[in-house]
Amino acid sequence: MASLNIGAQPFVKWPGTKSQHIHILTQALPANFAEIPDVTYIEPFVGGGALLFHMLQTYPNIRRAIINDNNLDLIRAYNTVRDRAKELVTELKRIQKEFLPLDEEERHEFFNELRDEFNARLSDGLRHSALFIFLNKTSNANYRVNAEGKFNGAYNHLQYPVICDERTIYADSKLLQRVTILCGDYEKTYSEACGNTFFFLDPPYRPTGRRHHSADFGDKEQIRLKKFCDLLTYRHFQWMLTNSDGKCQDPDDTFMEQLYNNYNVERIWSRQAIVAKPEKRDKLSELLVRNFQQEILSLRDVHCQQLSLAF
Repeated sequence: MASLNIGAQPFVKWPGTKSQHIHILTQALPANFAEIPDVTYIEPFVGGGALLFHMLQTYPNIRRAIINDNNLDLIRAYNTVRDRAKELVTELKRIQKEFLPLDEEERHEFFNELRDEFNARLSDGLRHSALFIFLNKTSNANYRVNAEGKFNGAYNHLQYPVICDERTIYADSKLLQRVTILCGDYEKTYSEACGNTFFFLDPPYRPTGRRHHSADFGDKEQIRLKKFCDLLTYRHFQWMLTNSDGKCQDPDDTFMEQLYNNYNVERIWSRQAIVAKPEKRDKLSELLVRNFQQEILSLRDVHCQQLSLAF
């Protein structure tokens, strides 16, 4: 079967995107991945889904896919894109039509009103997902909540934000028809694994310096995740994981390398994509961990060239 490139891509911008790493991550797959029949592809930490959409369009041998995230708002949006794409497009177009003609002061007020509505959580699922996407496209934080769990990103003042990306939503909806969508702890994805299953794990990164990370995913959680990977290996499932490289901030920080020292650990390079000004983005190394051997082109020295802010 031929690949199916229908223009699907992440429908939201998300911290920790793998858009800039697609080429390297594809090279890092098992050499025979395209020939493995009836693959089950699982992402326990889907986020924006950059690799997910690439994989589903590139490898028709993926029979089924399972995605998970513990962010309920994000997962509701995935479900809405999959199951109610036409209604979602209609609602986003309506919001966009109201928003774009406004002047800056009116836009700011409009943004704050919709942010308050989103945080009140009284809207139905369709409206809530539309608000989620609107805030993602028009805020300076993509997704950020305060201690009370309320979205607190500020208006980003973009002149022409694309609030309704109709083509992407319909393309994503088509691909997501063969995807099981879960919400909760990543360990629940284990029960979905069978036969030729491949896991891609992109967890909240262990903090290093100023890196964006989740305060809820400290060293204890990193150790628990490593034990989960050990279980996958015991069951003969292949997996690939990305995480922060402590050495990029502290030469003596080898926590992650030591934690996964019985696996294949490589170093890849990227830039922070959340910082607004390109000249201020820090070049950083990240770790790529796999439980299989696959030689790829000088992975330790590759510098990613696609440094898009998108997604």
